[in-house]
Amino acid sequence: MKICLIKASAPSYFKDYKKARGGPPQSIFSAAAATPRHFQLEMHDETIRMVDPRKVTADLVVLFFATPDANRGYELAAAFSEKGSQVVIGGLHATFMPEEASEYADAVMTGECENVWDELLQDAQNRSLKPRYTGTYADMSKLNPYPRHLITAEQYGWEWSVLVSRGCKHHCSFCLIPGMLGKTRYRPIPDIINEISEMETDWVELHADHLTEDREYALELFKALETLKIRWAGETTIRIADDPELLEAAARSGAKYLLIGIETPSKAALKRAGKGFVKPENLKSQISNIHTHGIIVDTTAIFGFDEHTPEIFIETAKFYHDIGVDITAPAIAIPFPGSRFYKQLEEEDRLLSDNWGEFDGAHAVYQPKNMSCEELEAGAEEFSQHFYSMSRSASRKLRQIKDFGLATTLQIT
Repeated sequence: MKICLIKASAPSYFKDYKKARGGPPQSIFSAAAATPRHFQLEMHDETIRMVDPRKVTADLVVLFFATPDANRGYELAAAFSEKGSQVVIGGLHATFMPEEASEYADAVMTGECENVWDELLQDAQNRSLKPRYTGTYADMSKLNPYPRHLITAEQYGWEWSVLVSRGCKHHCSFCLIPGMLGKTRYRPIPDIINEISEMETDWVELHADHLTEDREYALELFKALETLKIRWAGETTIRIADDPELLEAAARSGAKYLLIGIETPSKAALKRAGKGFVKPENLKSQISNIHTHGIIVDTTAIFGFDEHTPEIFIETAKFYHDIGVDITAPAIAIPFPGSRFYKQLEEEDRLLSDNWGEFDGAHAVYQPKNMSCEELEAGAEEFSQHFYSMSRSASRKLRQIKDFGLATTLQIT
């Protein structure tokens, strides 16, 4: 049986953001890693290259996508169904909107794939797919390494991804991770080290939604990484800046780039979103601590919180520059189905669109509390103009050359 795994991705602001910051996506690579070798396997990530259904023939097509890419996913599902392929839809959107997804596929797979994957493949071989496959939390000690021959590191600009953990203990109002993956679970460190040791690149994303949530695990992992002489990127919270031992260990192990959720300078918005542990008054010194160790700080500027007024855009641009953020992009808060944010807007009758393609971080798909939709969309653009003005950009570059050196600074876009 020939299987085709596709990460669907529609052209959008959301796709551009993911492409600029992402390596191999967990969805298709986890399914590929769990697929027995006797199956013929093909894989496509539309974040890097669109797939033409006319050129793909498969007995089973499994599509994964997030909400902004749902329209594209359903378009592909229809095309492959018309060709006679069995079609399964999985991923974040399907997990929280299974009834909708079932209208476009022979089966819907929710949650993590590993514990239902063998059953699904056997049913597909017999052409007897069940309508629903409900994935449960995978045993992290039994996961296989991501395959490297189907889509290569070169296609991701020589950045590769190694899964460290799934889940997160925080319950931010706009996030789906705890709802789909639960509390944090970690892979055995020897498995991670062995996988990295076999890579063909020294630039790796340590894939975790909160890399340093378990401090002792993180210290052990960083110690084990030291001998590999790699450079790595990861996602964590600003709290790492307040832990000198942990931050130094991360730097010694090869940390070069951290994605840190700061989101907004509004204390009230942070508290409502479930991120009250981020203290705007401390961020400048915290980011300085991280820079001292030669680590780049990236964060998104999220707009559209109920506490925001039209002054927030320039205020945030100035604030992010002053505290030393190296890379950022504006995003209008996306009310993903399944999130507390979506539920709140639905209850308040403030959702304005059911076109998933507009849920991309560039469109106001709900009625903001203290401004118009037009002001929200224009304000995000205004933020970029101010943060990336010639004077501020030149000032940042000079500071980055001092912190990271010229070669690294030239790579920061």
